[in-house]
Amino acid sequence: MDKNKLALGGSVLSAIAASLCCIGPLVAVVLGASGFAAAALFAKWRPLFLTITVLLLVTAWYLTYWRPKADNCSTDGCARNSVAKWNKVALWLATAFVVAIAAFPTFSRAAAQLFVPVGASTIGPSQVKIAALQVNIPSMDCGACAVGIQAKLNKQDGVQGAQVDFATKTAVIRFEPGKLSPEKVTALIDETGFKAEPTTFSQQR
Repeated sequence: MDKNKLALGGSVLSAIAASLCCIGPLVAVVLGASGFAAAALFAKWRPLFLTITVLLLVTAWYLTYWRPKADNCSTDGCARNSVAKWNKVALWLATAFVVAIAAFPTFSRAAAQLFVPVGASTIGPSQVKIAALQVNIPSMDCGACAVGIQAKLNKQDGVQGAQVDFATKTAVIRFEPGKLSPEKVTALIDETGFKAEPTTFSQQR
């Protein structure tokens, strides 16, 4: 296989691997899966995959634009010029894709919100007692994780509203103590694969 194609294909695969820590949770959220932390295993390898991505992409650019003319132009009068042209088009398209995928974690929350409603549940009658639990979720590695956890909580009967903040890696869940307990709420978060650490609990009314 052409070295240029190998380098280009390798850079695309490496970029995808580098962002699987956030692509995985987004796919799980879209599919409605309850657990999606397995992809977080790729988070610690992200710097390595990004380095490989850059090296392979630079190699692809070199092979396309700067390799010796003898490689691009044979004795038949450069009959492969049209092939070289399409290689350049493929290189630019692949580069744009790689950059977008590599940067995906920075806008993963916005992407997840396009597919999953994360609004809070409607609060019931005023006589219903509401409790509030705040937890830390330190293992979250991208905004898509927060969206998935929040969506799961807000679907749970008895939860009146959940807000999960990736920036602070915390969550505040308002729920009916007659239907749920702090332990049950914590367990719901743990089911996603991200460990919740309760910090404060209070009865609001």
